[in-house]
Amino acid sequence: MENEIITNLSMQSLMINVVIGIVVGLFVSFILKRAYRNKKKIDKGFALIYYKLSYRRKLIRNLWQLPLSFIALIAIIIIFDIHTTASVFLLSLFILSGLTHCLLLYRKWKQEERNTEM
Repeated sequence: MENEIITNLSMQSLMINVVIGIVVGLFVSFILKRAYRNKKKIDKGFALIYYKLSYRRKLIRNLWQLPLSFIALIAIIIIFDIHTTASVFLLSLFILSGLTHCLLLYRKWKQEERNTEM
């Protein structure tokens, strides 16, 4: 009985922390996106803030981060012993969303290139 209460409290506090983390992350992302909306984008060199980058640089960053994120996701699946069906779903969703995002960035990069040539 006592262990169930401790587990429930831990799960509730974990869920609250996750929700707070997501809300704060979305808020910061929204602020940064608005702050760098009409600024000149960086196409060479290092930029820590994602929204400062051109579409080409965003694509490059996403392509080298995909394998690292994939490894982190596999580690999370192993550590938390996630069921096989759920892990296949998560990995498929991750791969599909990552490749879709890269495809969209590539299209925007090429569209931006065409617009600057005119």
